[in-house]
Amino acid sequence: MTRLAAVIPSAGLSSRMGSFKPLLPLGSGTVLSRCIEVFRQNGVARIIVVTGKRAEEVASAARRAGAVAVHNADYEQGMFSSVLTGIRALDPTISGFFLLPVDIPLVRVETVTRLIQAFSESDASVFYPRFQGQRGHPPLISSSLIPHILTHDGQGGLRALLDTFESGAHDLVVTDAGSLRDLDHPADYEFAMKRVGQEYPFAEEWEQLWDVYGVSQDIREHCAAVARVAKILCLRFNETCTPHALLNPALATGAAMVHDIGKGRKHHDAVGAWRLLEHGFTDAAQIVREHSDLSLGERDNMTEKEIVFLADKLVQGSSPVRLNARYEAKLMLFGDRPEARKAIRARQERANAVRARLERVIGVDVETLAFEGGG
Repeated sequence: MTRLAAVIPSAGLSSRMGSFKPLLPLGSGTVLSRCIEVFRQNGVARIIVVTGKRAEEVASAARRAGAVAVHNADYEQGMFSSVLTGIRALDPTISGFFLLPVDIPLVRVETVTRLIQAFSESDASVFYPRFQGQRGHPPLISSSLIPHILTHDGQGGLRALLDTFESGAHDLVVTDAGSLRDLDHPADYEFAMKRVGQEYPFAEEWEQLWDVYGVSQDIREHCAAVARVAKILCLRFNETCTPHALLNPALATGAAMVHDIGKGRKHHDAVGAWRLLEHGFTDAAQIVREHSDLSLGERDNMTEKEIVFLADKLVQGSSPVRLNARYEAKLMLFGDRPEARKAIRARQERANAVRARLERVIGVDVETLAFEGGG
């Protein structure tokens, strides 16, 4: 069994931020608690937070979140001194440890999950997450390197030491922009506040997903066209609905941009949803799972799921299409197969029911919106 730990250096001065980073609110917790939680949810039993400035406050917060705190009395000497302090507190029986500076709090739980799986199946000295060609955090470092780290003179920091073991390093391609996002300045914190907890891909992430799963150019263009229509429908819905029913155009857009990442596989909607779940895009996965067909009951709320479903039906290739014309074309292909024709007619009725429900709310023909803005 692979036994892992995590070291979270949290001893910096936060001079560029202007506020003390570890204890800044973020999501339902703090910057520090989010870093701890990403490991707790993956069953990492020993999580070590290295304190420095405001040590007692950080230590107390670390313990409340389920971590162990150790103090680096030499924290003003820089990050490497905190790395050493954390490593000295590790259990000697571990197989490896993660290193995640506290100012990188947007890493997804599933990114750590995938790193653990990859590490357990290899003999790598270090496993790095790689996003859009760049190595990010947290690296997963083999315990075999601990003696070398502890005797390193600190020149060039930990990176210089790890570079000497590059021949044994492996990269894992991830779709997690958070692996590269740190909090150095107030603008970075503002960005983190907007991104935290969003379980759908943003532009740089859906592009990475396309690359990981080899999505063809025509499918990418189709997804982009569906996303344009979905955004238009969301915005128009939000103009007329009650405040408690507002939709999230970013969620609809993100889900639409990846709704066909399973294309070419049997049950491609389920395959696409599974792929998104593996990377931590839970909200998008729920939409993608039902983008091919769904039913909307009279008492059901209109959600981003129905918006993406309908937008997909209003786009053929990368161009807008009239809803019934789309289904009539399919009927022509299955003219001699009664059961298939029956199934197509049923899908057509369900799509028209969603369309009628949306049009009652927004007061505009959705095909008109699709042709005006989706071409």
